[in-house]
Amino acid sequence: MRKLLIVGDFSSDSPSDVNSFLSQHFHTQLCTSSGKIVKSMLKLFGPDMVIMDIDGFDISHEEIFEAISEYNPQLPVLTYGKELKKQMFISYYYSGQFKNIEQVSRELIIRGICKEFGMNADAILNAVVETDKRHIIVVDDNPVLLRNMRNMLQDKYRVTLATSAAQCMKAMGQDRPDLIILDYEMPVVDGRQTLEMIRSEEDYKDVPVIFLTGIADKEHVDAVLDLKPAGYFVKPPMQTKIINAIENIFLKQAEQ
Repeated sequence: MRKLLIVGDFSSDSPSDVNSFLSQHFHTQLCTSSGKIVKSMLKLFGPDMVIMDIDGFDISHEEIFEAISEYNPQLPVLTYGKELKKQMFISYYYSGQFKNIEQVSRELIIRGICKEFGMNADAILNAVVETDKRHIIVVDDNPVLLRNMRNMLQDKYRVTLATSAAQCMKAMGQDRPDLIILDYEMPVVDGRQTLEMIRSEEDYKDVPVIFLTGIADKEHVDAVLDLKPAGYFVKPPMQTKIINAIENIFLKQAEQ
């Protein structure tokens, strides 16, 4: 696995954000923007490439460029930041060792890295997109409904199917969900009991739950609402309505 040294100012989120998607496919190491520390990390880590966020740099950071050039003038460096910042260190770009991306995006960074290493950028980009999808667990004892729900949701979300409370809890432990869609009328352990199990777990008590119910009378619906779910739908739910409800839940979470 290729080794990437990611250099930046950690008072911003940028280096950590870049690390989060690159670490899925490369061996990454974060490094603060100090020339002395970069010089040490080059020797300790021995990277195949350096990625640098230069938007927070000033002329004092020239020592980083110098340290990399002295360490290995053939070591490829991909910087990202405004053209004005690049011009501050322009002499280092003439040799071709340093290349800059002005309009930074994960796609451009991944394509820049893959071009240097002769790797398939599209395969990595597709994997990154899939990993970035929100994770939803759908719990129902009806396999037909489960398949239909997966077909409704899988283009937009990562979907895990469970036929019981036990399977749901196991799936949660393996991959924390962003939301759970839960059948209210399951045998053995019903939706109410399953919700109690979910909320009893400290790590999962805030995961939003949408109930599915096969009974639409007022008394039954009131019993469902008493549990204060994030939402509920009568089976079978319409694709557009349930996706809109899910997106509204995620939007409210982001605003909190």
